[in-house]
Amino acid sequence: MKRFARFGLGLKALLLSLSLLACHSTSTPGAQETDEDLTLFRGANNNSYYALYFRAPLVPGAERVAMETFEVDLRPERDVTVHVEVFNPDGMIPLLITPGGMGDCDGFRGFARNVAVAAPDLKVILWDRRNVGRSEVAFGTEPWSIEEGEDLHVLIERLGVAPAALYGMSSGGRPSMIVADRYPDDVAALVIAPLTGGPVAAARLSEEYYLKYLSDVQLTTMSPVDGLPLESMEALAETPLWSAYLERNSKNNRARFFAQDIDAFLAAMRRSGEFLRGYRHRVALGMTNEELAGLSVPATLLLHHGNETDDIHPKTISLAASALIPNSKLAFPPHRPEVLEVLLPFIREHTPARR
Repeated sequence: MKRFARFGLGLKALLLSLSLLACHSTSTPGAQETDEDLTLFRGANNNSYYALYFRAPLVPGAERVAMETFEVDLRPERDVTVHVEVFNPDGMIPLLITPGGMGDCDGFRGFARNVAVAAPDLKVILWDRRNVGRSEVAFGTEPWSIEEGEDLHVLIERLGVAPAALYGMSSGGRPSMIVADRYPDDVAALVIAPLTGGPVAAARLSEEYYLKYLSDVQLTTMSPVDGLPLESMEALAETPLWSAYLERNSKNNRARFFAQDIDAFLAAMRRSGEFLRGYRHRVALGMTNEELAGLSVPATLLLHHGNETDDIHPKTISLAASALIPNSKLAFPPHRPEVLEVLLPFIREHTPARR
């Protein structure tokens, strides 16, 4: 085993070097973000999986899939209530889907329905992480990726679905991997589609999601009055992402938002941004290489492009991760039918049915 570990670390170092090189050199000239929805993971609209995941058109029959909606209180373990939507509520095999970016159920409901109609035996569970969609705002004391992972762990307990299959998209993959690392008994099968990593992703996403709120230069264009720094929750409510959060949320959750302390928010932004930025020389954002190598659950990585057109989810990052994670495979399904051909047998093989 030690000899194998040394070989694995050598292979890891080689693949990591290749991945870092690719991240610095694979940006597509002229590529632009054409969708202004800030909840979408960045770069997705330049790839085939944009239409697969975000606001996906429903396939025939998907609109008739049974659906139940819950607000799940994770207290006392976690100081937050999260919004959950369950498709095929009578399904026996639990699959939890975590949207990417700052994404929520509204943007990814079509994908969940399309999976559910193809697999009536799957109980497809889609949820809004804290601070997005219809879930409560809660800043916590840890980087948000860790807070979300701990939330997901308690959610699995509340729903009584362990061990479940976890499907994490981009930023949604981080809480899924954290649960697989810390609470392997929660996870029967892990799917990351696609994996986020490398120095470009660490730099862009730490700024896009978090650190921009600390920059006076950025905030002069985001504050309700140009030239004023962000100094209240009312000012935060005028920024694009958080105004969208308030528009789609309940009266009680809006009140909870305004009751928060702006200094706690800014501290959370710094903590979370520096956390992501700290993984710029690792394979995956939010996980050390050693943690990836220590994962014990069956894993499948899905990358929906076979070329080097995505700085946030580069091919070489997924190749490196698949070499590190012991019981894993990597597939390149470009569209929904090919995704289902890989996904459904994998989940059914490893995830026990529950009554």
